[in-house]
This record gives sequence, structure tokens and C-alpha cells, in this order.
Amino acid sequence: MDVAIGAVLCALFGLEVLLNQPVSRLSWDVTVLFVLLVGASTLSRRAPLASFLLACAGMAYLVMAGIGSASFTIAAVLMSYLLGRRTAEVRPAVYAFAALAALGLGYSIFLGVVRGRFDTQLMQWLWMVFGLVLLAVFPWFAGRFLRQRAELQRAGWQRAEQLEREQRIIAERERLRERARIAQDMHDSLGHELALIALRAGGLEVDRGLGEHHRQAAGELRTTAGQASETLRTIIGLLGEPGTLAPLRPTTDSVADMVERARASGMTVDLDSPAEITGVVGLAVRRVVQEGLTNAAKYAPGARVTVRVERDKDVTSVSVVNAAATRPAEGEIGTQRGLIGLRERALLMGGTFAAGHEGGGFAVRARLPHDATAVIEPIETTESVREQVRRSARRGLIVAVGVPAAIAFGLVALMFGYYAYSVMHSVLPRADYDRFWIGQPKGEVEAALPEMQMLDAPTMSNPPGAGCRYYLAEATMFDFHSTVLRVCFDADSLVAKDVVREQHK
Repeated sequence: MDVAIGAVLCALFGLEVLLNQPVSRLSWDVTVLFVLLVGASTLSRRAPLASFLLACAGMAYLVMAGIGSASFTIAAVLMSYLLGRRTAEVRPAVYAFAALAALGLGYSIFLGVVRGRFDTQLMQWLWMVFGLVLLAVFPWFAGRFLRQRAELQRAGWQRAEQLEREQRIIAERERLRERARIAQDMHDSLGHELALIALRAGGLEVDRGLGEHHRQAAGELRTTAGQASETLRTIIGLLGEPGTLAPLRPTTDSVADMVERARASGMTVDLDSPAEITGVVGLAVRRVVQEGLTNAAKYAPGARVTVRVERDKDVTSVSVVNAAATRPAEGEIGTQRGLIGLRERALLMGGTFAAGHEGGGFAVRARLPHDATAVIEPIETTESVREQVRRSARRGLIVAVGVPAAIAFGLVALMFGYYAYSVMHSVLPRADYDRFWIGQPKGEVEAALPEMQMLDAPTMSNPPGAGCRYYLAEATMFDFHSTVLRVCFDADSLVAKDVVREQHK
């Protein structure tokens, strides 16, 4: 690709030379320019900054010589684009742009000293900076944007895949952990029931009103219940995590107890619940309420929370809904592990579970059928990593277009404002001009002249030994046929006055 770009640029430059200058009159500067173009094309991959500077050097020489060149203009744009595309560092390019602008300013100041017109040279420098933005900064931003987008997408996809794998691992771990909690619930409830059976069997074993055969059967029943309780405890211990007992408050606390405890801690909680629900469904209801109150306390401090439990013949519905937080949350957004566990519990029971933002707050809802199977609703998750990558790429595009556009717009506004100011302050009324007479002392004429000369003055030769100044006869913007007045002085007096260009009305 680089070879093709170099060949096209060199061919275009050669065509420009042949069309504008006979081959027999080719001079050393054409050779130097050709070498600069070849060097810029050759170094575009290994040294993009040097390639860009070579193209700019050739273009600057042609501009100072008053020669337009499509080949060097295209070369400057391409090398600037490749500089942004192939260089990760920002500072070298910024330093190069600043250096070019500083060199242009120095050259304009030098011409201002030589020609005595700093205002005109300042406007020329602003035009040069505007051209630098269009031909260098814009392409550089475009190349840098494409580079960053490619890197961002590559890293984003890798990160997204990694996070998805981690999320699957976390979800699976939480499912297993929730299964262990369910097993603990079984131990708490069944262990209590087995203890009651053993206690009742022990009473029958010592009842003298029963026959020996019945008392012996009661003793065997008591022993079997004790062994079953011990076996259950051992199995639950194997299912649990090493070193953890995983106590569960909801197995002993009712929904009303949890609500009262939340109110005592400062939360505003409204409870709408029938009589306490028992059994496996009751355990699940208490887990949902516990998780919902915990999330509201952590991530929506000060918000009003509504706990509602509804029970009919087939389904028990439980919801914990909190309004928007009234003060900032102290903790960071969690990993939704508790929600994943609740979802797994509802799945095992054949119920549905949903959690997500609702009306400015957050809602946790579960439907737990007593003996039916329902469709599981997915947990609402945060924005995916892939969408974040796409949004970052869009922001990069906005920056790549907006920053140079803002610079260009600012330069245009500055130049237009300065041009308007110069027009308003370079008007020499025709009546004042007509009162001037040849030989009038220089001081008297200068006292009546405007504070500035016009910017785009015509190019004319001065009378011998005299210097001339150009003014507008009236304040007109962008009227290139307006009347232009010239006055010329020697060291002491007015030596010439001319109407350089007369407006045709």
C-alpha cells in the first residue's frame, strides 16, 4: 500500500512539473521536492512523524514560492492521517503541529518587519493555521480515531468475553450456594420435625399403658428418627461450603419480624401481607423479603419500601419495591449474587423471578406456585460490555470530528471578527480625501487618516522614494469592487493621491 501511495504521488508531481515547466528548464528545487516526496512516502510506516514533516516542508516551500501543488497537498493530508493511524503517542504530533504554527508565526513577524504591515501578516498567519487544521489536524484526528476504535473494539471484545465467562462462573457458584442454603433450610425444618418425632416416640416407649411389643416399636422409631436426624446433619454438612455454617435468619424470623427490624433501623417500610406463610414457600418468601430489604438499605437509602405478599389457592406472590433514593448510596453497585440465588430458588420451585429498575426505584418480584411450573423471567442486567465499547467508539468519533471542527470554527470566527474590525477602522471618507492636496505636510494628512490600513490592499508599485497607504472609501464587507483610496508620502509631505479602484454604481 505504501509503495502504491508513493508511486501515485510521484507520478502526480511529475505530471505537474511537465505541465507547468519545460523539461529543459528543470532546476535543483524540483529535484529536492521530488526527493522530499519520495522520502515522505518511504518513511510513512517506519517513521510517520518524519514523513509528515517532510511533506509539510515541501508544501511550505511551494506556498512561500506562490505555487500550488496538488501532489504535496495530498501528501500532507495522507501523511498526517498515517501519523495518527500508526502512532500511539499524542505528544509528538501535538509538538509538530505547534512547531509548524510557531514557525509560521515567526515567518509572518519577519515579513511584517520587512513590509511594515503586521496586521496583514497576522491575517495571513491565521489563514495558515486554518490550512494546518484542515490539511493536518483533521486527517490526524481521523487516523487516530480509527486506530483507537480498532484497539478499543479488540480490547472490548476480549474484555466482554472474559466478563461473560466470569459471569457464568459467578452465576453457577451462586446457584450451587443457593442449593446449599436450600439444603440448610431442609435441615432446619426437617431436623426440627424429626426431633419432634423422636420426642413423641420416646414418650410412647416409656408409656406403661402400652404392651411390650408396642413400646419396643416406639423405641425403634425413636432410634431411627435420631439416626435420620444425624444422617441429615452429615449430608447437609457435606453440601455446605468449607468452614461456613451459613445461618439463615429467614428460617426463624417471620416477614413481619424482618419488617419491624428494618423499621427499627430507620427504614420506611409498608407491609401488606396475610398471615405468615409456612413451609418451603414461606422460606422462599422470607428470603425474597430479606434480600429486597437488604438491597434497599444498601443502594436506596431513605427510600420508601413496600413489601407485599399475596396468596391464593395456587400461587404465592411476593414483591419488594423501593422508590428512588433520597440520598447517595454509600456502597458501590453489587454483583447481584443474592438475586442470582433467588432466581435459582424460584427455578427449582417452578416459579418466576424478576428484578430490575422500576419507576425510578428498584423492584424484586417472585411468583411461587404451590405445585405448578412457570416460565422463568431473566434478571435485568446492567449494560453489556459490548454496548459500552460501541458507545465509547461513538464518543471517539464525536471527539475526532468535533475538536478540529471547533478549532476551525474558532479560527474562522477570529479571522472574520478581525477582518470586520479592520474594515470598520480603515475607512477614509471621500470628503476628507478630497481635501488633501499634493505637497501637504505629512503630519497634517496623517492626523486625518484612519488608525488602520485596509487588509487586502491592491498590489501596485510606489512612486520613487515614497511609501503608500491604502484605505476604503466606505465600510463594506466582502465587496471586492469597493472604492480604494491611496495616499503616498515621502519623508515630509504628500506626494501622490489616487483613486485606485472606483466602485461602479
